[in-house]
Amino acid sequence: MVLPLALAVQGCTDSDDTNGGGSGGSAGTGGSAGAGGSGGTGGSVMDADRDGIPDDEDPTPNGSTNNKLNGTNSGGAATVVQTTATLGTGEEDVDYIYESDLTLGCDDSWYPQGTLCDEPDTTDSPTTSTKTEPDSGATWYAAPDPGDEGPITGFLVVDACSDASCEAVDFNEARVFQMFSDGKTTHLRISIHAERGDTAPAWDDAGWTTVTDFETIGAGTNIDFFVVEGPAVISTGPRVTRYVRLEARNDGSLAGDDDDQSYTEFRSVKLFSVSAPE
Repeated sequence: MVLPLALAVQGCTDSDDTNGGGSGGSAGTGGSAGAGGSGGTGGSVMDADRDGIPDDEDPTPNGSTNNKLNGTNSGGAATVVQTTATLGTGEEDVDYIYESDLTLGCDDSWYPQGTLCDEPDTTDSPTTSTKTEPDSGATWYAAPDPGDEGPITGFLVVDACSDASCEAVDFNEARVFQMFSDGKTTHLRISIHAERGDTAPAWDDAGWTTVTDFETIGAGTNIDFFVVEGPAVISTGPRVTRYVRLEARNDGSLAGDDDDQSYTEFRSVKLFSVSAPE
């Protein structure tokens, strides 16, 4: 930013002396000081796509409508790098993970990578989730065993740039879609991490920053099990990160024909960068 310099200008007039016997000329009066220049105004922060992230920090400064958590199994860059579960005390207990294999994808029921699967043509849709396997998605046991304290929380750590196609992703909104099998996700909390390297932070690393509370997830709308609509919409505020931590719970509040309260099932989550109205 360049500020104009104040320039002081001093004027003067020359005195005239007459020749001969006449009286000496009067001294010229001093010129008045020039006015100081006005100070410059501060520069404004540029945010071309109006998503709340300054252009110089925004991975997509001109805007984007794509789902930032589209998985590698459905053409994206995101992948689940860790899953675990905790008791109500915060103690880790992997026995509450229903399926932990991170190598299986969109065609398998109840595995972690399935949560990032969304088939064309709704991969980037904020309103609709489509799957070839309607039960694909991370799953945990929701009911604590005798002697264990609840609630049980299921964790996913996601690398949004696992294929080196990006260094970080930007978002300000999450969309969460329900599975229609025999469990639900009734609450979800989202955290981000400052790490940008290829080694993912552990689920309990001190560097995680929560960007939402445990937000309530509604019942959603089951079109035909393969297609689901009516996602919960969670405002996260403007964020830039490579790693995302998701914490899911099922408190039984959506219990019914397709939820016996025994499982936390997590069909799909999408992250978007939404532009504010002009």
